Amino acid sequence: MSGSAAYVVRNKQLDLNIAIVDISSLHLHEDIIPELLRNLVESIEADGYVKHPIIADKDTLVVLDGVHRIAALRKMGFKRVPACLVDYNTATIKVYGWYRTIKDDLSQKEILKQVREVGPTLEETQDFSADAIGVSPTVAAIRFKKATFLAKFPYSSLEEAYAIIGQIEQRLKTRGLILRYETESDALRSLKEGRVGAVLCTPKLGKKDIVEEAKSGHVFAYKATRHVIPARPLSLNVPLSLLKGDDKSLADANSDLKRLLQKRRLRRLPPGSIVDGRRYEEELYVFE
Repeated sequence: MSGSAAYVVRNKQLDLNIAIVDISSLHLHEDIIPELLRNLVESIEADGYVKHPIIADKDTLVVLDGVHRIAALRKMGFKRVPACLVDYNTATIKVYGWYRTIKDDLSQKEILKQVREVGPTLEETQDFSADAIGVSPTVAAIRFKKATFLAKFPYSSLEEAYAIIGQIEQRLKTRGLILRYETESDALRSLKEGRVGAVLCTPKLGKKDIVEEAKSGHVFAYKATRHVIPARPLSLNVPLSLLKGDDKSLADANSDLKRLLQKRRLRRLPPGSIVDGRRYEEELYVFE
Protein backbone atom coordinates (compact mmCIF):
# COMPACT_ATOMS: atom_id res chain seq x y z
CA MET A 1 0.00 0.00 0.00
CA SER A 2 1.28 3.44 -0.95
CA GLY A 3 1.80 5.30 2.34
CA SER A 4 -0.33 4.90 5.47
CA ALA A 5 -4.10 4.89 5.60
CA ALA A 6 -5.68 8.02 6.99
CA TYR A 7 -8.58 6.03 8.41
CA VAL A 8 -9.24 2.29 8.69
CA VAL A 9 -12.69 0.71 8.92
CA ARG A 10 -12.44 -2.81 10.35
CA ASN A 11 -14.95 -5.08 8.69
CA LYS A 12 -15.10 -8.73 9.69
CA GLN A 13 -14.28 -9.79 6.11
CA LEU A 14 -11.67 -7.19 5.14
CA ASP A 15 -10.10 -3.91 6.22
CA LEU A 16 -11.14 -0.74 4.40
CA ASN A 17 -8.07 1.49 4.27
CA ILE A 18 -9.10 5.03 3.41
CA ALA A 19 -6.46 7.37 2.03
CA ILE A 20 -5.76 10.05 -0.54
CA VAL A 21 -3.50 8.66 -3.28
CA ASP A 22 -1.71 10.06 -6.31
CA ILE A 23 -3.64 9.43 -9.51
CA SER A 24 -0.36 8.78 -11.32
CA SER A 25 0.27 5.72 -9.13
CA LEU A 26 -2.98 3.99 -10.11
CA HIS A 27 -3.57 1.37 -12.82
CA LEU A 28 -6.90 1.41 -14.64
CA HIS A 29 -8.44 -1.70 -16.19
CA GLU A 30 -11.61 -0.35 -17.85
CA ASP A 31 -12.29 2.34 -20.42
CA ILE A 32 -14.61 5.28 -19.80
CA ILE A 33 -17.78 6.55 -21.44
CA PRO A 34 -17.38 10.23 -22.48
CA GLU A 35 -20.97 11.15 -21.61
CA LEU A 36 -20.64 9.78 -18.08
CA LEU A 37 -17.34 11.63 -17.70
CA ARG A 38 -18.90 14.96 -18.71
CA ASN A 39 -21.77 14.52 -16.29
CA LEU A 40 -19.44 13.60 -13.43
CA VAL A 41 -17.17 16.60 -14.04
CA GLU A 42 -20.22 18.87 -13.80
CA SER A 43 -21.38 17.13 -10.62
CA ILE A 44 -18.00 17.38 -8.86
CA GLU A 45 -17.62 21.03 -9.86
CA ALA A 46 -21.08 21.80 -8.47
CA ASP A 47 -20.45 19.92 -5.20
CA GLY A 48 -16.93 21.14 -4.56
CA TYR A 49 -15.95 17.74 -3.18
CA VAL A 50 -15.64 14.07 -4.14
CA LYS A 51 -18.44 12.15 -2.49
CA HIS A 52 -17.32 8.50 -2.62
CA PRO A 53 -13.82 7.00 -2.75
CA ILE A 54 -12.61 4.83 -5.57
CA ILE A 55 -11.72 1.24 -4.65
CA ALA A 56 -8.27 -0.15 -5.49
CA ASP A 57 -6.03 -3.06 -4.59
CA LYS A 58 -3.69 -2.00 -1.80
CA ASP A 59 -0.71 -3.91 -3.23
CA THR A 60 -0.87 -3.30 -6.99
CA LEU A 61 -3.01 -0.11 -6.96
CA VAL A 62 -5.17 -1.58 -9.71
CA VAL A 63 -8.48 0.26 -9.66
CA LEU A 64 -11.50 -1.99 -9.11
CA ASP A 65 -14.17 0.72 -9.09
CA GLY A 66 -14.12 4.43 -9.90
CA VAL A 67 -12.45 4.96 -13.29
CA HIS A 68 -14.78 7.84 -14.15
CA ARG A 69 -14.01 9.65 -10.88
CA ILE A 70 -10.30 9.39 -11.66
CA ALA A 71 -10.80 10.60 -15.24
CA ALA A 72 -12.98 13.48 -14.05
CA LEU A 73 -10.44 14.69 -11.49
CA ARG A 74 -7.61 14.36 -14.00
CA LYS A 75 -9.60 16.38 -16.55
CA MET A 76 -10.21 19.05 -13.91
CA GLY A 77 -6.49 19.31 -13.21
CA PHE A 78 -6.36 17.49 -9.87
CA LYS A 79 -3.55 15.07 -9.10
CA ARG A 80 -5.04 13.04 -6.24
CA VAL A 81 -8.16 11.05 -5.44
CA PRO A 82 -9.72 9.63 -2.26
CA ALA A 83 -9.45 5.83 -2.25
CA CYS A 84 -10.49 2.78 -0.30
CA LEU A 85 -7.60 0.32 -0.50
CA VAL A 86 -8.43 -3.37 -0.04
CA ASP A 87 -6.75 -6.75 -0.30
CA TYR A 88 -7.78 -7.88 -3.79
CA ASN A 89 -6.45 -11.39 -3.17
CA THR A 90 -8.97 -12.13 -0.46
CA ALA A 91 -11.58 -14.70 -1.46
CA THR A 92 -14.33 -12.41 -0.18
CA ILE A 93 -13.87 -10.10 -3.19
CA LYS A 94 -15.58 -11.66 -6.21
CA VAL A 95 -15.33 -10.82 -9.91
CA TYR A 96 -18.32 -11.18 -12.19
CA GLY A 97 -19.28 -9.75 -15.54
CA TRP A 98 -22.00 -7.76 -17.22
CA TYR A 99 -24.13 -9.20 -20.00
CA ARG A 100 -25.62 -6.83 -22.57
CA THR A 101 -29.38 -7.09 -23.02
CA ILE A 102 -30.83 -6.03 -26.37
CA LYS A 103 -34.34 -4.62 -26.45
CA ASP A 104 -35.71 -3.81 -29.87
CA ASP A 105 -38.05 -4.75 -32.68
CA LEU A 106 -35.39 -6.03 -35.07
CA SER A 107 -35.53 -9.63 -36.13
CA GLN A 108 -33.02 -12.23 -35.01
CA LYS A 109 -31.73 -12.32 -38.59
CA GLU A 110 -31.07 -8.57 -38.61
CA ILE A 111 -29.26 -8.63 -35.26
CA LEU A 112 -27.01 -11.45 -36.45
CA LYS A 113 -26.33 -9.52 -39.65
CA GLN A 114 -25.08 -6.54 -37.64
CA VAL A 115 -22.75 -8.79 -35.62
CA ARG A 116 -21.33 -10.37 -38.79
CA GLU A 117 -20.62 -6.98 -40.28
CA VAL A 118 -18.25 -6.25 -37.39
CA GLY A 119 -16.21 -9.30 -38.39
CA PRO A 120 -17.07 -12.42 -36.35
CA THR A 121 -18.50 -15.54 -37.89
CA LEU A 122 -21.53 -17.04 -36.20
CA GLU A 123 -22.06 -20.66 -35.27
CA GLU A 124 -25.35 -21.90 -33.87
CA THR A 125 -25.00 -24.19 -30.87
CA GLN A 126 -27.35 -26.46 -28.96
CA ASP A 127 -24.87 -27.02 -26.13
CA PHE A 128 -24.18 -23.57 -24.71
CA SER A 129 -21.57 -23.18 -21.98
CA ALA A 130 -20.55 -19.80 -20.56
CA ASP A 131 -17.06 -21.24 -19.99
CA ALA A 132 -16.54 -21.43 -23.76
CA ILE A 133 -16.74 -17.63 -24.05
CA GLY A 134 -13.32 -16.05 -23.78
CA VAL A 135 -11.45 -19.04 -25.21
CA SER A 136 -10.20 -17.99 -28.65
CA PRO A 137 -11.78 -17.81 -31.15
CA THR A 138 -15.09 -17.52 -29.23
CA VAL A 139 -15.51 -13.82 -28.46
CA ALA A 140 -19.09 -13.85 -27.22
CA ALA A 141 -22.43 -15.60 -27.47
CA ILE A 142 -25.71 -14.12 -28.69
CA ARG A 143 -28.64 -15.78 -27.00
CA PHE A 144 -32.21 -15.54 -28.24
CA LYS A 145 -35.17 -17.21 -26.61
CA LYS A 146 -35.01 -20.24 -28.90
CA ALA A 147 -31.46 -20.16 -30.31
CA THR A 148 -27.86 -19.44 -29.29
CA PHE A 149 -25.00 -18.39 -31.58
CA LEU A 150 -21.28 -18.25 -30.81
CA ALA A 151 -19.47 -15.23 -32.25
CA LYS A 152 -16.03 -16.36 -33.40
CA PHE A 153 -13.07 -14.18 -34.30
CA PRO A 154 -9.44 -15.17 -33.53
CA TYR A 155 -7.85 -12.99 -30.86
CA SER A 156 -4.69 -13.07 -28.78
CA SER A 157 -5.90 -11.50 -25.54
CA LEU A 158 -9.09 -10.85 -23.61
CA GLU A 159 -8.47 -7.13 -24.05
CA GLU A 160 -8.73 -7.69 -27.80
CA ALA A 161 -11.86 -9.80 -27.31
CA TYR A 162 -13.54 -6.98 -25.39
CA ALA A 163 -12.50 -4.50 -28.07
CA ILE A 164 -14.45 -6.60 -30.58
CA ILE A 165 -17.41 -6.71 -28.19
CA GLY A 166 -17.24 -2.92 -27.95
CA GLN A 167 -17.46 -2.69 -31.74
CA ILE A 168 -20.48 -5.02 -31.75
CA GLU A 169 -22.19 -2.85 -29.12
CA GLN A 170 -21.54 0.31 -31.10
CA ARG A 171 -22.81 -1.30 -34.29
CA LEU A 172 -26.05 -2.35 -32.62
CA LYS A 173 -26.54 1.07 -31.07
CA THR A 174 -26.19 2.77 -34.47
CA ARG A 175 -29.16 0.67 -35.58
CA GLY A 176 -31.18 2.24 -32.80
CA LEU A 177 -31.12 -0.77 -30.48
CA ILE A 178 -31.40 -0.28 -26.72
CA LEU A 179 -28.54 -1.99 -24.89
CA ARG A 180 -28.44 -2.29 -21.12
CA TYR A 181 -25.93 -3.85 -18.75
CA GLU A 182 -27.30 -6.50 -16.43
CA THR A 183 -25.83 -9.21 -14.22
CA GLU A 184 -25.55 -12.59 -15.91
CA SER A 185 -28.53 -14.05 -14.06
CA ASP A 186 -30.72 -10.96 -14.45
CA ALA A 187 -30.00 -10.75 -18.19
CA LEU A 188 -30.91 -14.38 -18.83
CA ARG A 189 -34.03 -14.02 -16.69
CA SER A 190 -35.07 -10.98 -18.74
CA LEU A 191 -34.66 -13.04 -21.90
CA LYS A 192 -36.63 -15.98 -20.54
CA GLU A 193 -39.48 -13.73 -19.42
CA GLY A 194 -39.57 -11.91 -22.76
CA ARG A 195 -38.55 -8.46 -21.51
CA VAL A 196 -35.64 -8.36 -23.99
CA GLY A 197 -35.12 -9.88 -27.41
CA ALA A 198 -31.54 -11.06 -27.06
CA VAL A 199 -28.55 -11.19 -24.71
CA LEU A 200 -24.92 -10.61 -25.65
CA CYS A 201 -22.93 -12.88 -23.31
CA THR A 202 -19.36 -11.74 -22.64
CA PRO A 203 -16.19 -13.43 -21.33
CA LYS A 204 -15.62 -13.67 -17.61
CA LEU A 205 -12.36 -12.12 -16.43
CA GLY A 206 -10.23 -13.41 -13.57
CA LYS A 207 -8.32 -11.29 -11.07
CA LYS A 208 -5.02 -12.30 -12.67
CA ASP A 209 -6.24 -11.16 -16.11
CA ILE A 210 -7.35 -7.82 -14.69
CA VAL A 211 -4.11 -7.10 -12.81
CA GLU A 212 -1.86 -8.14 -15.70
CA GLU A 213 -3.69 -6.04 -18.28
CA ALA A 214 -3.96 -3.00 -15.99
CA LYS A 215 -0.28 -3.04 -15.02
CA SER A 216 0.71 -3.35 -18.67
CA GLY A 217 -1.20 -0.15 -19.43
CA HIS A 218 -4.06 -1.84 -21.29
CA VAL A 219 -7.75 -1.34 -20.56
CA PHE A 220 -10.81 -3.44 -21.25
CA ALA A 221 -13.99 -2.02 -22.75
CA TYR A 222 -16.36 -0.34 -20.31
CA LYS A 223 -18.46 -2.73 -18.19
CA ALA A 224 -16.10 -5.66 -18.60
CA THR A 225 -16.08 -6.44 -14.88
CA ARG A 226 -18.40 -6.32 -11.91
CA HIS A 227 -16.57 -6.47 -8.60
CA VAL A 228 -18.56 -7.53 -5.56
CA ILE A 229 -16.78 -6.36 -2.43
CA PRO A 230 -18.21 -7.33 0.99
CA ALA A 231 -18.11 -3.76 2.32
CA ARG A 232 -17.39 -0.23 1.21
CA PRO A 233 -17.28 3.30 2.70
CA LEU A 234 -19.51 6.04 1.32
CA SER A 235 -20.03 9.79 1.63
CA LEU A 236 -16.49 10.83 2.51
CA ASN A 237 -17.18 14.21 0.87
CA VAL A 238 -13.47 15.00 0.45
CA PRO A 239 -12.90 18.71 -0.37
CA LEU A 240 -11.21 19.37 -3.70
CA SER A 241 -8.61 21.46 -1.85
CA LEU A 242 -7.06 18.23 -0.54
CA LEU A 243 -6.68 16.82 -4.05
CA LYS A 244 -4.66 19.53 -5.79
CA GLY A 245 -1.27 17.99 -5.13
CA ASP A 246 0.68 21.24 -5.61
CA ASP A 247 0.55 23.08 -2.29
CA LYS A 248 0.54 20.19 0.19
CA SER A 249 2.43 16.93 0.60
CA LEU A 250 0.56 13.64 0.35
CA ALA A 251 1.26 12.97 4.03
CA ASP A 252 -0.21 16.33 5.02
CA ALA A 253 -3.26 15.78 2.82
CA ASN A 254 -3.88 12.45 4.55
CA SER A 255 -3.44 14.04 7.97
CA ASP A 256 -6.13 16.56 7.04
CA LEU A 257 -8.36 13.74 5.79
CA LYS A 258 -7.90 11.85 9.04
CA ARG A 259 -8.98 14.88 11.10
CA LEU A 260 -11.95 15.39 8.81
CA LEU A 261 -13.21 11.81 9.08
CA GLN A 262 -12.62 11.56 12.83
CA LYS A 263 -15.14 14.35 13.32
CA ARG A 264 -17.83 12.43 11.46
CA ARG A 265 -20.24 9.78 12.69
CA LEU A 266 -19.96 6.38 11.01
CA ARG A 267 -23.21 4.57 10.29
CA ARG A 268 -23.28 0.92 9.21
CA LEU A 269 -25.97 -0.18 6.75
CA PRO A 270 -26.74 -3.81 5.81
CA PRO A 271 -26.47 -5.23 2.27
CA GLY A 272 -29.39 -4.23 0.09
CA SER A 273 -29.52 -0.66 1.42
CA ILE A 274 -30.28 2.22 -0.94
CA VAL A 275 -28.08 5.33 -0.85
CA ASP A 276 -28.64 8.22 -3.28
CA GLY A 277 -31.00 6.08 -5.31
CA ARG A 278 -28.59 3.19 -5.80
CA ARG A 279 -29.05 -0.22 -4.23
CA TYR A 280 -25.80 -1.73 -2.89
CA GLU A 281 -25.19 -5.46 -2.60
CA GLU A 282 -22.53 -4.97 0.06
CA GLU A 283 -22.38 -3.77 3.65
CA LEU A 284 -21.98 0.00 3.82
CA TYR A 285 -20.16 2.38 6.15
CA VAL A 286 -21.60 5.85 5.63
CA PHE A 287 -19.84 8.92 7.03
CA GLU A 288 -22.33 11.44 8.36
